[in-house]
Amino acid sequence: MSVNFLLSKNNFLLSKLENVLLINEILLKKMDKLLTVKDLSAFLSMHPNTIYKWKEQGKIPCVDINGQVRFEKAEIEKFIEKNKRKYTDFSELLPRLDISLAKYDKLMLKGESAVSKKRQRWNYGRKGVFKRKLKSGYSWCYWHYDEKGKIKKVTVRGATCREDAILAMEQKVREIFYRQHRIKMKSIKFREFAVIYLEKYAKPKKRSWQTDQKFLKGQLIPFFDEMELSEITPEHISDFIAKRKQDGVMGSTTNKHLQVLRKMMNLAIDYGYEVEKNPVRPYHFLSEAENQRTRVLSYEEEERLMKEASPHLKPIIQCALLQGMRLQEILKFMIDDVDFSKDAIIIRPENNKTGKLDIIPIRDETRDLLKKLVAENQSRTSYVFNYLDPHTGEFRPIKSIQHAFQATCRRAGIKGLQFRDLRRTCATRLHENEVDPLIIQRLLRHSSFKISEQVYIQSSLKTMKEALKRADDKTNKETDKLANLEHIWNTVADGKKTVPLNLFFSVN
Repeated sequence: MSVNFLLSKNNFLLSKLENVLLINEILLKKMDKLLTVKDLSAFLSMHPNTIYKWKEQGKIPCVDINGQVRFEKAEIEKFIEKNKRKYTDFSELLPRLDISLAKYDKLMLKGESAVSKKRQRWNYGRKGVFKRKLKSGYSWCYWHYDEKGKIKKVTVRGATCREDAILAMEQKVREIFYRQHRIKMKSIKFREFAVIYLEKYAKPKKRSWQTDQKFLKGQLIPFFDEMELSEITPEHISDFIAKRKQDGVMGSTTNKHLQVLRKMMNLAIDYGYEVEKNPVRPYHFLSEAENQRTRVLSYEEEERLMKEASPHLKPIIQCALLQGMRLQEILKFMIDDVDFSKDAIIIRPENNKTGKLDIIPIRDETRDLLKKLVAENQSRTSYVFNYLDPHTGEFRPIKSIQHAFQATCRRAGIKGLQFRDLRRTCATRLHENEVDPLIIQRLLRHSSFKISEQVYIQSSLKTMKEALKRADDKTNKETDKLANLEHIWNTVADGKKTVPLNLFFSVN
């Protein structure tokens, strides 16, 4: 091996060493501008052990120089921006998690006295759920710490179980957390959220979702349109009501729009969108007294109506007048829903307005009618009320009677009558025949008698006159009794008054 070769090799190694030293010097100078673990811990508000753990797992970008860990601020900012959506949108997963109440308790209950069966209290750390005893039963409540560290107790309106109270509690705690840490909640436009409302709530849960869709497309979306949900204020709600009034819309229709809008805003809060408080307040709803119907069919009008009604319409009218059933309940009435052994009619949940299974008794006048209809239709269809389709020759269930009923009223000379007035007529006649109010409520299938009384029971003028006549007759009888006793006393005229004097004793 020549000396020149050795010298050249040494020169090469020296140049390499110089380059390494130069790189280390540059890195050491740059390290003064990098973040240490302590700096990053303060920057991210995390424990240093968490940062070391992330470094070992390769989750966070770092520089390791001679065993010293450093972090570039630009790389850390990119890391935060990349993972921001992942963490802030985690709340979207919460409503979809299938966690039973038992699993939730196992995860969240804290302390030895986490559950107090005697006081009905569940402690979930810095929050909890409890039952409050009332005169009429119980109410579900929750407690939590506010931004100032003070305990707040809140009653959950409409809560029927502990799950409802827990959902309300978690929602409130999440809102406080977002405000404390200045986490920006998701913003969305009204038009975009209207689609979410229809697809996620209205269509799966409401039979009348098409009505909500009509309200949204016809009035709500054109008015609020591109507004952010967070921008809608009570003032905008008042402007919407004023516009509906200016258009000549009745208060009851406006209230239905407000009900849809209120539910939308509540769902937006539950889904974690940027809505602090529902702008639709109770005082926004209008009085519906102006369009409350009081129309009742008289016996004379009933005779004319039945005379002009077609054969397929007569039994439908009789069923409404005698049983007080709604139109859709009658049209969807099936043969299997009649139980003649128990004299009962079954109202299926899918046909009932309340979505519940109801059973009502058959009246004597209705029994013969239903037996005749069942005997005629049992071999050809499963529905009680049907018609013969002239095109196919098949018997089909009746879908609508609106035009037929209006034409019948026109021929009978009856004005201002709607089919729903027949249900009110049934309730009013039961009331006039002194049927117990609770029985009327049960027959109409209302949640309270107040609804039956305010909406469906209308005392007729004839009934009120008869009541006043009975009161007048009673007053006249008392007057006659006093007149018959006048011969017992002597009377002395004192100006315009006549003062009775008893001969045997004085009256003080």
